[in-house]
Order: sequence, then C-alpha cells, then structure tokens
Amino acid sequence: MRKTVIVGICVTLGFASAQTNAQLAVSSNDHKIKQENGVNKNVANPPPDSITIVDLGVLPVKVVGTVENVPGSVVGPPLSVAITPDESIALIASSSKLDPADPNKLTPDDRVTVVDLKDRKILDTLTTGPGAAGISITKDGKRAYVANRMAGSISILSIDGKQVKLVKTVPLMKADTLLSHVALAPDGGTGVVTRNGDAKVELMKLGDDNITSSAVLDVAPRPYAASVTPDGKTAVVASLGDPKANGVLTVIDLAGGKVAGTSDIGHENLEGMMMSQDGRWIAGVAHAGSTRPKDAPQFKPNGMLVLYRLDGDKLTKVSEAPIGGWSQGASFSRDGSVVIVQNMHQANMQVFKNDNGKLTDTGQTIPTVGGAAAVRSSTDR
Repeated sequence: MRKTVIVGICVTLGFASAQTNAQLAVSSNDHKIKQENGVNKNVANPPPDSITIVDLGVLPVKVVGTVENVPGSVVGPPLSVAITPDESIALIASSSKLDPADPNKLTPDDRVTVVDLKDRKILDTLTTGPGAAGISITKDGKRAYVANRMAGSISILSIDGKQVKLVKTVPLMKADTLLSHVALAPDGGTGVVTRNGDAKVELMKLGDDNITSSAVLDVAPRPYAASVTPDGKTAVVASLGDPKANGVLTVIDLAGGKVAGTSDIGHENLEGMMMSQDGRWIAGVAHAGSTRPKDAPQFKPNGMLVLYRLDGDKLTKVSEAPIGGWSQGASFSRDGSVVIVQNMHQANMQVFKNDNGKLTDTGQTIPTVGGAAAVRSSTDR
C-alpha cells in the first residue's frame, strides 16, 4: 500500500510539473498575401487565415494545435496577438482583409477574434476600429487595449474569464499618425503608444477606462513595436527606420518622460521586437534586404535576428543570426533561453537557443501553412 501511494504522488507531482512548465504562444498566419521579388501580391481564392498554438516550455518546441478561420494580417506590427496571463484565451486582431469589391486590393479590417486556447475554438468576434493592430493585455488579465492603426484610436476591452466585451473606443489622434501599438507598464497605468506615421512615441495615462496623453517623444522613423520592463521604469521601442537606413532601438526613461539612448541595429527594416519576461533580453527581427527585388543592390536572401542585452537604460548588442525572409515577430520562452522567429516567405517559425546572449539555430522549423505574421506568448512583455 505504501509503495502504491508513493508512486501515485510521484505521478501527480510529475504532471503538476509538466503543467507548470508549459508556456503557450500563438502565431497568427496570414494566408491572403505573398511576396514575389519584393512585390506584395494577394493570393487568389486563399484559404481562411489561421493560428498555430505552440508550447515554448519544451525543446523541441511542441505544436499544440491549430485553429482555422481566425482573421489576421501581416499589415502593421507583428503584435496583433495577445494571450491572457492564465493562458485561457487569445485575442487576434485583423488589420486588413481582401476588398470584397476587388480581391486584388486590401481594405482595412476591424475584427478581433477571441479564441479558447484549451478547447481550440473561436468564442467570439468583436469590432473595434479600422486597422485593428497591436494588442496588449494588463497583468491582471482584466483589460486589453487594441491600437486601431487606420483610425488613430485605441479600443478598450474588458475580460472576465472567457467573456470579452468592448468597453469603448477612444479617438486620440489623426488617422495618418498610424497609431500602431500600445505597450503596457506592469501596473497598467502607463501605455507606450507607437505612431508609425510621424516618427513619434506617445506616453499615455491609463485608468478608469480613460486614456490621456502625458508626453510625446521624437524617435527614429516608422516605430512599430514597444515593450516595458518589469519594474515599469524603462521602455524599448523598435523603429523600422528610414527606407534607406537601418532599424533603430530607442530606450525611453518612463519616469522622466524622455529618450535615454538609441542603438542602430546594423540592418534595415526592424519589423519586430520583443523583450524577455525578466527584461534582460531584446530580440529584434529585421528584414535586412530580404524584401528587396533580387536585382536591387541592397538585396539579401535572409533576414536577421539581433539579440541585445538591456541593463538599466543601456543596450548592448550581443549576438545575431540569419533567419528566413520577410520575417515578422519573435517570442521568448519564460526563462529567455528559447526564441522563436516568424518567416513570411517560408511560412514557418524558426527556433533558436539563447545561451546567455549567444544565439544558436536549433534547426527546428514549425510550419504555419500561411505566412507567419504575428506572435505572442503569455509572458512576452
């Protein structure tokens, strides 16, 4: 009897450990668009968009499942996915869709899809604003903020278990500012908003379902992604950069409301950026010439994953590695030792190890069928 009890306890503890170590990430896959020799083209009669759910808590990274008919888009920052802290649901925004009047064109979309990650099914579809793009969820899991890129507004969503509702949409600026993403401080009281259209970052005060501006800062051209450190003191913003220049990371002192420093990453078009959960690592995803026509002087067959160490307000470049083409988002495992990167050209995700700043390609790729366009885990900042 004693032996049976001990075995039972071991099995139970083992199961609990496996559950604790699991960490879900969701890739939004755009089936509508492909790129040929540097030119974006719509796919004729494409299959429905989808999401791929993976577990970053194991290596090799495990595919948990897929859900079809989840609208998504490669247009905008690759941050149009967010997962609640308890990993029960994911929110996926769709910034563009095929124009019903002309399938050769895209038109702004305004849908946010709610997906049950356990049962892998669609729960609801909400309407926010034109160009629904970057999404962030508060640390307590009760509110989400959606940047409506073609409207200059942010939509506030309430989350109660698996029930998600639109609270209100707050108009904030002109549509041509291309308000693209809102990153959140851990206390939920500060939002860092990227304005892709006019090379600015706006610091916002959040609370009582209101949004008000506190500061506007100049940054490098075409800012997209933003992340905030766990202590809420510092933000990092990624700018694609001028079309003829490299991408730039900007460090912002949130308490002082000022730019603390910048770093030229050495490659063009810094499309995606993500901070590890502990705030120590910054992963930048650059096209690096992979979206140029093959006869262009700047053409290169691969993009580049660039890894930085963040210490206070100081960024130090520590490693880089080649990736696929037209690459988009990145996501860290909980301990920062694994990084996955999305490739639109190859319609897959690559898996890298981060050994205290040294990047190593594991050789694992995860097919996404459609172009891998945006990704987030529950712990990505």
